[in-house]
Amino acid sequence: MQPIDFSARVRALAARLKADGVAAYVGTRQASLHYLCGTFMPWRGAVIVTADGGCEVAYWAMDAERIKAEGCPHAVLEFTGSGLIDLIAKRLAARGADQGRIGLDLAHPGAAQIAPGMLTAGEYLALVPALPQASLINGVSLIDDLMLIKSPAEIERLRRAAVVADLGFHAGMNAVRAGVTENHIAGVIEAEIREHGSTWSWSVTGGTEVGAGERTAFYRGVTQQSTDRAIRPNEFVVIDLHPLIDLYMSDLSIPVFYGTPDDAQRRAIDCWEETVAAMIDSLKSGRAVRDCVAGAVAVFGKSDVGRQFGLPLFGHGLGTCARSRPFMNASSDDILTPGMVIALGTHFYQPGVAGMRLEYPMLITDTGAEALVPTPPKVQIVAV
Repeated sequence: MQPIDFSARVRALAARLKADGVAAYVGTRQASLHYLCGTFMPWRGAVIVTADGGCEVAYWAMDAERIKAEGCPHAVLEFTGSGLIDLIAKRLAARGADQGRIGLDLAHPGAAQIAPGMLTAGEYLALVPALPQASLINGVSLIDDLMLIKSPAEIERLRRAAVVADLGFHAGMNAVRAGVTENHIAGVIEAEIREHGSTWSWSVTGGTEVGAGERTAFYRGVTQQSTDRAIRPNEFVVIDLHPLIDLYMSDLSIPVFYGTPDDAQRRAIDCWEETVAAMIDSLKSGRAVRDCVAGAVAVFGKSDVGRQFGLPLFGHGLGTCARSRPFMNASSDDILTPGMVIALGTHFYQPGVAGMRLEYPMLITDTGAEALVPTPPKVQIVAV
């Protein structure tokens, strides 16, 4: 794969800091650590970038030697116990950046979920007296604006992750049959994506999700961690998988129906598929995300079941984190721009009838949106 110039990323962030009058950015999110350091960093740490172009990493000592060996390009300073905040304060002082505005990973405005690694309340309370001359600000946008538009090297990784996801999806779908458990199908998927290079099923919802029948259709039910529940004929199966390739995430879920849908299930499928098609058609460069969302909500609203059971949530960004812009909801201020990569979502959960979820990797281009997987975003029927 194409190499990534991590020094160039640091320079771009430092230029943004300087332009905005920010002395330093302290990134604790896993997204920031992976984006700037290029190695898997699951433990507590921070990447410290100053407006003069300096970059250091504060990382838990018990894993520090590995990240050095596996290619972290910056100086790694170790801490033990709860010493992260003290180390951050000392390094900012050493860089002469302890008395200006300091950007922290505090919150994503408008996001329903917290991105892994956001600064905790306890850490913030410890940082305030440790930096008495500093002005602490929410610095998420400082780096998110840089991460939003993907480089060719990033798109290459996201394409590969999507291909691996598609292979895993088909392995899981081919394993669907009566009597097989959700856990068995999840295991088949995990083996397939690992075989093709995935190093982590990153989702907090149980890694690889598989849910069947009534478990697909909890009201507003966006989580189906795999269980020992057996598959039965004539029911929906949710398969939602989350491979990671060279620190870049994919997210793929396409509904499966095992058997023959009844009339109520067919009405739900028709409603969901019409909304998916409308949302994909709306993904045009220069269009506001909130306008795309409004159009899809209107399509859901054409039917009683859509109004009741379709969710106004249509996905999220993909990159080194999936809790990232553009958030495909009515609160978004983003404008679709070539180079954005999203997991397009469409959710429908009608208790006792149907549960369908789309998570579909797409690249925004000059002419619309390109699917990064070959499987079409339609309900996949598996014969009994």
